[in-house]
Amino acid sequence: GINAEYGKQWYQRRVRVIFVRTLYQRNKTSHFCTLRSDMLMSFHDCKIQDIYKQDPCHDFAFYIQYAVNEKRIQDKIQPKLKEFYIKIVTEKTELLSDTAIILADPYVLNVFCMEVFSCLHSMIEKENLPRNEEKLHFLLKFINLGINAWSIVNDDSTDEPKLHKTTLKENIPLLMICLVEDIMHHEMGSKYRDNVISNLVSSTSKDTLTKTLVMHYVLHLAQNRNIERLKMVMPLIPDSISTLDEVFMHVLVSYFLQYQSEWKQTDFCKAVLNSFLNKYCEDEVVLRHVLRLLWTAHLHLDPDLVTETLENIAPQPSHSSQVRDLFMQLSERTAVVET
Repeated sequence: GINAEYGKQWYQRRVRVIFVRTLYQRNKTSHFCTLRSDMLMSFHDCKIQDIYKQDPCHDFAFYIQYAVNEKRIQDKIQPKLKEFYIKIVTEKTELLSDTAIILADPYVLNVFCMEVFSCLHSMIEKENLPRNEEKLHFLLKFINLGINAWSIVNDDSTDEPKLHKTTLKENIPLLMICLVEDIMHHEMGSKYRDNVISNLVSSTSKDTLTKTLVMHYVLHLAQNRNIERLKMVMPLIPDSISTLDEVFMHVLVSYFLQYQSEWKQTDFCKAVLNSFLNKYCEDEVVLRHVLRLLWTAHLHLDPDLVTETLENIAPQPSHSSQVRDLFMQLSERTAVVET
């Protein structure tokens, strides 16, 4: 196990924590954040107190892991998390960056973002306003710390990253309106308004936290098969968001792979492929996931659209041989189906 490999001495473990931190700083890969938490919790599970009790992040990581396991942030652990957060932003030490790395774990960010949506739905039911909701402010601060982890580590900063001035005043209310429209559309068949979602997506170019929430909103829509809203939001994203990260692509494509009849809707297919994913296929990560999607979805797609899509996303010389080989295999696979 991980504890056997790392030994049972605190200094050995600390060296490896610094090594993981350095890898994250150099590669900007969030999975190193997952490794940092896994290392600590492994020692906890094996009851090696000489190590985990000396780690100042232990209690925090323990409660965060509990939230990830439960897939929600229960009321009973919120005071502990708040207390720890106040401590790190007040003391202004390296502990801030260690905490940010734990929060940058994609699994952790997902739990906090989903908790935001749960909180917003509760606020809608109670007719509460964002500025008056303490829990929402708490969640947003944690997410903001996580998404700024790399900058904090790279700049060796001990200062709490501040929320963008428009986040609570403008962008969260817009997101709430979108959720209200989703409810009304589902229950009453009400029509969507274009300007609300358009204003929300355009705000992501200046507000990283809003961008994170919007991308999780897209995953929320995909999971719930809200085709009408997806057709509206996906074509808007390329104008405001320049890249799609691998975690987002993996989850999104996993949801799309469960679709069947939805791919019979030509306007939906074009919104997903022509107006959204194809715009990012110069990025090998995105292209790989699009090929993964088409490997299965082409059986439900219009053959002409498949041909058009393959022409538009053909790999460039800069792409890896693995991706070029996968593209050729997919081209052969779709050609056999057409014949």
